[in-house]
Amino acid sequence: MNKSKEKLYAMALAQAILDKKADEKKIAKNFMLLLIKSGYLGKAKSIVDLAEEIILKNKGNKKITIETARKLTAENRTLLKKFIKDEDMVKEKINSDLIAGVKIVVNNEKQFDNSMQKKLREIF
Repeated sequence: MNKSKEKLYAMALAQAILDKKADEKKIAKNFMLLLIKSGYLGKAKSIVDLAEEIILKNKGNKKITIETARKLTAENRTLLKKFIKDEDMVKEKINSDLIAGVKIVVNNEKQFDNSMQKKLREIF
């Protein structure tokens, strides 16, 4: 499946879900049947991820991935909540390769990388 077709499927799925009268279970079932019938079931995750981004953007929300070397403390979470809306989708990811610090990605585009791994890469 080419990227433009994935995007079309994602846009159609997002539009169906954004409909205020949407029956999400019925949409999900019909969408899966469509993917099976068209032979694109293997691309379901990437299509759903893209649809999720479209829905969040449409509602004015963000998808935020917070990557740290260790689990966030309660104090860190409280600090981060000042910058994140309740409707934003937040995913915490532990990546010991970072060594220390934090890496934040917003909508799979904007990135703030204040990790020790990045600093070491810049030095060497």
